[in-house]
Amino acid sequence: MMILKYRNRQILILTLIALTTTICLSNQRVLAKTENEIQTVKSSPPVQIDYPVTNEFLLKPLIKIIVDYHGIEKKYEVPYGSVGNTLRRLGIELAENDVLPFDKDDFIFPNQTISIPEIETKERKENEIIKFSTQFLSSDDLLDGETEVVQQGQDGLKTVTYKEEYFNGCLWHKYPLATETVLPVKNEIIKVGTQNIIEDKNAASKNDKTVLLKTKTDDESFTLPKISLSEHDRDLLERLLTGEFGSSFTGAALVAQAIKCAIVYDNYTSMESLISGMGYVGSTNIGKTQNAVDAAKFIFDENGLAVKHRLFYMCTEDYYNSSPGNFHSTQNFILQYENVKFFDRW
Repeated sequence: MMILKYRNRQILILTLIALTTTICLSNQRVLAKTENEIQTVKSSPPVQIDYPVTNEFLLKPLIKIIVDYHGIEKKYEVPYGSVGNTLRRLGIELAENDVLPFDKDDFIFPNQTISIPEIETKERKENEIIKFSTQFLSSDDLLDGETEVVQQGQDGLKTVTYKEEYFNGCLWHKYPLATETVLPVKNEIIKVGTQNIIEDKNAASKNDKTVLLKTKTDDESFTLPKISLSEHDRDLLERLLTGEFGSSFTGAALVAQAIKCAIVYDNYTSMESLISGMGYVGSTNIGKTQNAVDAAKFIFDENGLAVKHRLFYMCTEDYYNSSPGNFHSTQNFILQYENVKFFDRW
């Protein structure tokens, strides 16, 4: 009886062990299958959820404001936002000359009054004085430094019609619309002397004086040495004097003295090099006037002077006046003879 109980207990134990093993193996197969499926199953895309569309500004709290447009007030309830967006939502468009006393990016606040006042326009006429100006005219009729009033100046008068715009009672803009001349202006005209010649001792082709002209700038100690010319240089000189100022003996003598100064002070040794170096433009391919011949003789052979001062450069009055800042204007003005100005170096 005891042996039977023992065997039954062994059978029970073995049965329990077999059952446990079967369960474990089954669990392992299930786990292996589950792990294998997790590794091989593809992920699904996220589910799209459609929310109802809602106007953005309706999500903001409504606040009460007042809009005063050109004196007409209206009350509104609008979402919190900028002044510019608020006006657009209310359909309020500013006129071309409207003035908004706010920045459009400023934010509105509860119970605010946005005031857009109407611009008041007026037309007004004003009388205005037209100041006369002074016009200066160079004149070789007067000595250098002398002036003469040719015409007295008189102010004019005009009526100007203005368009004025007022903002909050204050002048905002002012535009001229029309101008009417009531009294024309009369400018002052003053002649300014450019002539340095005090005395023209000999304007004829024949003379017995050693100095032709007396000027305010005379240098009483000024002299030039006597210079002899070759026949070639004399011929070229006389032709050049004819081309530069052959219509006048005194004018040709002034040019001849400037040429002599260039020879003495700049050491020119031929007329060709002097003409090129000093920039003379008078033609030498022409005949000779008697004035030019006499002037060359007076300055070079008789060692006379046109004026007691150094001379180097010359130009016409028209060129001088039409070219402000030209080279000659930087030099030392000595005198003007007829329409030609003569200069020394500084």
